[in-house]
Amino acid sequence: MNEPIRAAQIAHVLFLDVVGYSKESTTTQGKLLEQLNAAVNASTAFQRAKNDGAVLPIPTGDGMALLFFVDVLAAAQCAIEIQKALVGVPVRMGIHSGLVQKQLDITGSENVVGEGINTASRVMGFGDTGHILLSAQYALVLSQFDDWKPRLHLLGDGTAKHDLQIQLFSLHGDGFGNAAKPASVTRPTSGIPSQKVVLLYKRNLPEDEKVLKLLERHLIENGHEVFVDQHLKIGVEWARAIEDKIRAADAVVAIVSPKAMQSEMLEYEMETAHDQHQKTGKPALLPVKIGNEEPLDGVIASIIKPLNYFEWHGEGDDARLVVELLSAIHEPLRPRQEEIKLEPVGGAVPPGSPFYIARATDPEFFTALDNHESILLVRGARQMGKTSLLAQGNKHARDRGWRIGMTDFQKLNMSQMSNEETFYKLVAATLARQLKFKYDFENEWLDLFGANLNMEAFLRALIEEQDEHLVWFMDEVDKLFLAPFASDFFGLVRSWHNSRSIEPDGPWSKLTVVISYATEAHLFIQDLNQSPFNVGRRIELEDFNAQQMVDLNGRYGSPLRSYQEVEKLQALIAGQPFLTRRALDSLATGKLDFAGLLESATRDDGPFGDHLKRILVSVSSLPPVLEFVRALLAGKPNNDQSTYYRLLAAGIIRQDRDGSVRFRCELYKRHLADHLT
Repeated sequence: MNEPIRAAQIAHVLFLDVVGYSKESTTTQGKLLEQLNAAVNASTAFQRAKNDGAVLPIPTGDGMALLFFVDVLAAAQCAIEIQKALVGVPVRMGIHSGLVQKQLDITGSENVVGEGINTASRVMGFGDTGHILLSAQYALVLSQFDDWKPRLHLLGDGTAKHDLQIQLFSLHGDGFGNAAKPASVTRPTSGIPSQKVVLLYKRNLPEDEKVLKLLERHLIENGHEVFVDQHLKIGVEWARAIEDKIRAADAVVAIVSPKAMQSEMLEYEMETAHDQHQKTGKPALLPVKIGNEEPLDGVIASIIKPLNYFEWHGEGDDARLVVELLSAIHEPLRPRQEEIKLEPVGGAVPPGSPFYIARATDPEFFTALDNHESILLVRGARQMGKTSLLAQGNKHARDRGWRIGMTDFQKLNMSQMSNEETFYKLVAATLARQLKFKYDFENEWLDLFGANLNMEAFLRALIEEQDEHLVWFMDEVDKLFLAPFASDFFGLVRSWHNSRSIEPDGPWSKLTVVISYATEAHLFIQDLNQSPFNVGRRIELEDFNAQQMVDLNGRYGSPLRSYQEVEKLQALIAGQPFLTRRALDSLATGKLDFAGLLESATRDDGPFGDHLKRILVSVSSLPPVLEFVRALLAGKPNNDQSTYYRLLAAGIIRQDRDGSVRFRCELYKRHLADHLT
């Protein structure tokens, strides 16, 4: 199935390169990039955004693009910090705020497309060594902050590719930037308007007219030809003129407030624009939604429903709205897909699913598999996507022709887990069945050798049967921690790792063991020196960050209509993967609108009701756990380490980088507070 269109989002893009890079020797080029990378990593603005999951760095060969998604000031601060650190390195920079859409490139790495990154590159291209150039969009946002206004200097217009006129500002001050005017920039001119834009609205609505004047002014300042029906005399010619303007436009911006949606004239105008777009692909229809009320039923609602629309709730949204709209006019967004085949929420996300979100740890996991490392430890709280990642690894291994073994300890019952001999023989027999390996258990599995040595002899024979690499996936390993022979089993796994060095000609270099678990192993393993949990590569799964939630929202057809809604949802559920999918599924299927989702979130009959009831039961069933949770709700520390790790593994609490403990998300805190305090 085709991958759904991903949602677009505003990025504040810092594009930079080393001037004259291609003329240098390969050795010098390498040194220059090392210096550039070091300067970026030394930037406090970059590190702060990196820690928050709010920046995406993309290498470009002779430089890089840094996409900041939350803090609008981060791009400018980072540019200044980089330049001050790169003494003697000729660097130029360009910054632009615009729309981008994420995608994976041919290597599987995150990349972006869209006006945001394209224009940032063009802005940088006008600069000489030392310049920090800004687009008008980014300068507009930066000008909202008094401390930054004195550092902004209007340069003029530059003509970029496709005759695109870009108004440019220079960012310079004491010790940073280049005050000289780039040779390729002219003085401000009216120039040829790049786009024909029609503004539609309903008259005599104060807020609608306020937004109208804001957009009209900035569209004209950015060189667009703007038509607004304010001065034509009503009549036949008036009606014909409006229709002609709409059908000839490159973009139609409709200001849509609840009262405006009741206007028959606005309905007619939007029908005209929609009809023309269906016929020719133009104009782009860009609704600006005013107020918090949801669209009513009717023609206007049916037209804007599949579109990426913009929101305005007050003057605080002025700068953001202008940036978003100008970006969309340069490169209009594609409409959201209407028909998306949804999948059941819960359990592992299957390989090939469009709803699987690759996280920062995925490339590390796949690289470790490709390198045939001995032990990979996939750790994360409950419902973090461990089994989904193992499924991806399983497919990755199969695509390379390796042999695959899978042991899901969740499928074993207590009687099978209580007897050492039964357990080992069952695990071996299951692997033999999966891999169609014939093993003479009756004559080879002898009581004399005990379970450990019998298991090792079986596995050695299994590996040596074929030349292909063997990957053994172990899921839900936590269940084994309580078994009386757990330490012996994990000591055996550790021994296969050690045997790679002790027995270099042995088969063990052809074995990779992948272990998925949630609970801290050191609570159960008696001798950590005989444990695989302190020698394997640890893959730590974390909650979705805001950008990953935006990406997943796009795959669900963008039921979250704005970045602000994404932020509100993340503030509630903190990007917990299961809750994120549950929320998006409820919105995409029409069970709830966004306001209804937030209102019913903590209720027992709400979209997360079953999940929250399970958490409440698990917390209430054990007195130490209940005491710990109540103390946390009251803001009082509790030093019971055993209970702490139990709640951590269950995904109910988390520990921040500063060591403080808090609830995994606001949803859990509110629900538990409602029932336990």
